[in-house]
Amino acid sequence: MQACTRTAGRIVHPPIVVCVKMMMNTSDFMECRIDDRKKLLYCRWLRDVEQDEYRTGLMQVYQLIKENALELWLQDSSVLTPRSVPNLKWLTEEFGILLVQSTLKFCAVVTPSALPHHAGLASIRDKAYRIYGKTKLIQVFDTTDEALAWLLPNLQHYRLPDIPLVNV
Repeated sequence: MQACTRTAGRIVHPPIVVCVKMMMNTSDFMECRIDDRKKLLYCRWLRDVEQDEYRTGLMQVYQLIKENALELWLQDSSVLTPRSVPNLKWLTEEFGILLVQSTLKFCAVVTPSALPHHAGLASIRDKAYRIYGKTKLIQVFDTTDEALAWLLPNLQHYRLPDIPLVNV
């Protein structure tokens, strides 16, 4: 696959090839990839994580959003157990303000509804809306396909680029 190039600060895409940035391996608990053309960040937790890993992973996500002016974020949190109260407070109050100040427009979180924290995520979203308004739209989904359909409604057959995921 041909790589993306930068000319005068702008990304130049190779013809007909999806331009995907692969991130360097900096952790063993999250992997991400970016579709530059769609301004889409896809991240997936590889395992359940401790409080410090959770915050580190989300701060890495924020850096990717900020550095790449991303507008869409799909976070697959299927393997996570419910977060602690301090983590939820941090997520809503501290991480939330970073997202509000970013280019992000839509965030889709994948957590199967059968898991106990599915409803909790919707509650966190509602609290964030009360604090920050609906400047960023957030939805919780059962599957990645449902999340992608919401993020990219005009691209029914869009699939994440078929490259191996690389740890962030």
